Amino acid sequence: MTLLEDIQSSAVDANSDLATLLRKCKLLAARLGSQPLQDWVLWESNGYPDAVEVPDYRVWSLEVKGHFSGPFGSGIRNAPIPTACLPKSARESYTRYKCRQSIASVEAILSSTTEGTVHVSTGDLALSLGAKVYRGQNCVQAWAEFGTGNLVELANAVRNRILDLTLAVWKEAPGAGELDSGAQPAIEATRVTQIFNTTVYGGSAQVVGTVNASSVEFSIGTNDLVALKQVLAGNGIPEADLCELESALKAEPEAPTAQNFGPRVSAWVAARLGDAAKGTWSIGLGAAGNLLATAIAKYYGLGP
Repeated sequence: MTLLEDIQSSAVDANSDLATLLRKCKLLAARLGSQPLQDWVLWESNGYPDAVEVPDYRVWSLEVKGHFSGPFGSGIRNAPIPTACLPKSARESYTRYKCRQSIASVEAILSSTTEGTVHVSTGDLALSLGAKVYRGQNCVQAWAEFGTGNLVELANAVRNRILDLTLAVWKEAPGAGELDSGAQPAIEATRVTQIFNTTVYGGSAQVVGTVNASSVEFSIGTNDLVALKQVLAGNGIPEADLCELESALKAEPEAPTAQNFGPRVSAWVAARLGDAAKGTWSIGLGAAGNLLATAIAKYYGLGP
């Protein structure tokens, strides 16, 4: 049994340990040489750092509740707290909660919880709310929670993406990832990255073209952020996404190579390739990869 077939077999087995499956994928990713795939496996295995954007399947809304105390011994317990009452600066963290736990932690929660819900710390939210939620009632305790079904769907999404990825690679190169594949054709790391972006970030979208198939020519000087943003804006990147890229570039002013950016910039590129794969960015996936890689490499002074 090849490594690809072993991973596929474990992926279709609902009782197999997902953390162990990811360790097999880590071995496969290292052999295939795709940095985005290696990063994804690392983050799913160890948890997502704060500087890395999490995939869509790790984002959901929280239900915020609290205990309230009023005059003459009155009070309200387990009362819902409307989103509009939450501080504006923290509102998005509740409406778009980002689950950063490792897969091992997710599976541990699912195996140990008996309540059907998971509580999330809200810090000093109760103090901030005070008497702003219910008239005559002061918030004495606040918390956020979500159903364990979200974690079930998260684990299922990771398992399905691993299966889709390995099946797609196997169809093109059944011997990929083997130390001695014999007569089996090799598969380029750029092609693996394309398949990864389609199956992991882009769902069932079809890959269009290849990274090497398009020629992208433009003038971007080293650290010329204005020129970089103009080029990307001219190719349909929204302003909000450009602002995110600007923050990532400032946090990572240097890149090791033209093919290996820092984690924040790499996560931004992966998200934009996901947009292209899903059709929300009107550019083919292959052309998108070539555009982003070339433009950002030129910004770093690494381009030709």
